[in-house]
Amino acid sequence: MRAAVAPRLIGTTEPSLDEIYALAWVEMNEGATFAIHESQVRYLQTMALSMKDELASLLLLKKLKLGDKLKPDDPAPDVVGMNSYVEFRFGNGNRRFCRLLHPSVCSTSFDLSIDSRIGAGVVGLRAGQTLLWPDKRGTPRELHVIDVKNGNLRRPPAGWDAGVEEHDPPPTAA
Repeated sequence: MRAAVAPRLIGTTEPSLDEIYALAWVEMNEGATFAIHESQVRYLQTMALSMKDELASLLLLKKLKLGDKLKPDDPAPDVVGMNSYVEFRFGNGNRRFCRLLHPSVCSTSFDLSIDSRIGAGVVGLRAGQTLLWPDKRGTPRELHVIDVKNGNLRRPPAGWDAGVEEHDPPPTAA
């Protein structure tokens, strides 16, 4: 276990900036719900503890602590979990279509690693759900999950072109 992910660094009494941000993040997203497949909790904890991005690591651990644990007999087709296909928008960016995977199997622009900041952000969210999530600089941005597809899919769902982003329409002249 890396010391940087622990709730307090050994020998310190003051929380780190990432810990303060994580506490503020919980307050900013008060009332948000997360759903985590019970069978994926230990894996996600292990991934969180090995992430290089300390803030994403702390926030993923918070999501795992606060999230509802889904039983194996609850299919939850609209919840983002490992191997889910997810359509989302982050901040004012374009819609993205990705599959959430372990970092070692990510090989295309369509793949989204669970150890990335966005990967940690989408896991546990439901289709239609929005929450505040930090961008690369730590600025909170809206992360909106548009659609989720789960199941034994060998390729992206129909209409989901791998690696393609839809661009926002240009602004109209007023």
